[in-house]
Amino acid sequence: MMVRLRRVTAADVGSARAAAALDDVFREYLVPISFDGPAYALHVAANDVDLAASPIWYDGDEVVAAAVLGVRGRRGWIGGFGVAPAHRRRGLGHALLADVLERAWSLGLVSVTLEVLAENSAARRLYEAAGFTPVRRLIAFGVDATGLQGRAGAPYAEAGPLLGAPEQTGPCWQREAASLRRQPSLHAVGDARAFCIFRHDGRRAQLLNVRADSAEQFAGLAASVVAQTGVVRVELFNEPATSATAAAARTLGWKPLHELDEMRLTR
Repeated sequence: MMVRLRRVTAADVGSARAAAALDDVFREYLVPISFDGPAYALHVAANDVDLAASPIWYDGDEVVAAAVLGVRGRRGWIGGFGVAPAHRRRGLGHALLADVLERAWSLGLVSVTLEVLAENSAARRLYEAAGFTPVRRLIAFGVDATGLQGRAGAPYAEAGPLLGAPEQTGPCWQREAASLRRQPSLHAVGDARAFCIFRHDGRRAQLLNVRADSAEQFAGLAASVVAQTGVVRVELFNEPATSATAAAARTLGWKPLHELDEMRLTR
């Protein structure tokens, strides 16, 4: 099938079509991902997405491929990347990555990072062929809230003042303070010595920044999140595998949901 690519950017098509393009390229992905209107707007605003440097390719009105580039200073982050299912295995992924990197270097960036699911060997080979190397492993954990009952004790706190606290382990791009400060409705429990910053939708809480000195203290913070919100599920989002928080989650028997490799290319 002949493809006549029309190359535009997210800035050219508007947020609704850009979000739809990402949904198209993430169809049949190993982990379900959806960029409905609010989710896409938050992704762009919180992660410093440069719409003019985020390519979308079409064949007529059909989405072929799309990518998202975030920019902070001279660092870049690919926060979404894919080829639509009907167009895969034709070398378009290599071309799309070259397009994104060309845009990144033209902006004066000196490094670009991304995350790839550990089991996504095809994507990993694509990134390695372009020169990306693994930096560290990230793990997403989850636990049912019933396993946290009876340990609560940390009071509710304002998240804002805690965002400036030094990180125990450098977070991934989406959990850097620059991203969290733009998140609406962030909550926290604890104090400056031990705290947990999180967001929730009434059923599930995502832990975004945790400071705890022990597994027991971490469990107490997580239980306090449950007590404050009534959620039935708690998840720890893309935690560096070697961090004290990840060690605490493993000690407490939290289930790994998926693992990712953070990869970087330095110019």
